[in-house]
Amino acid sequence: MSAIFVRKEATVPTTLYLLRHAKSSWADPELQDHDRPLQKKGQRRAGKLRAWLEDRGLGCDLVLCSTAVRTKETLAIVLPALGDPRVRHLPGIYGMDADRLIAMLRRLGDDIERIMVVGHDPTLQQTASTLAMTSNGDAMDRLKSRYPTSALAMLTFSEAGWGALTPGLGHLEFFFVPPDP
Repeated sequence: MSAIFVRKEATVPTTLYLLRHAKSSWADPELQDHDRPLQKKGQRRAGKLRAWLEDRGLGCDLVLCSTAVRTKETLAIVLPALGDPRVRHLPGIYGMDADRLIAMLRRLGDDIERIMVVGHDPTLQQTASTLAMTSNGDAMDRLKSRYPTSALAMLTFSEAGWGALTPGLGHLEFFFVPPDP
């Protein structure tokens, strides 16, 4: 007698990481805001974030990154901890509001499980606050209070795909802010 075992695929929740760029420099007053690089403190905090991500094995499948210099430099520091994601630099993320960011995410294919957006405040704070209904511990209170540079929020959406994103659908798993160097 033989038995046939059917293995049910584990469902992986749709996961959204929202990473605010690291601390940027204001040393050159001639630079446009879009062109400001990271300062040394920002580089060190982004390095702490990378180590934290590596320790937890948190990766993603796709990174959507603003074209601002400080976001690209932040991504370059944390990218080795993210596995081997596809990376898209999108100029529209710079200056995009939360509604437009959510609309952009809705248009992504549901074959992508984990996405990281590397962008700017207040858009990331507003996006996380709009999408998350529940949270672990005090993560929501801290996120709503302040979204500092190098902060990373992780939201999950059960089995809902990107096209189903609606306000209050998500759960804020964590809100991590690397310690100052």
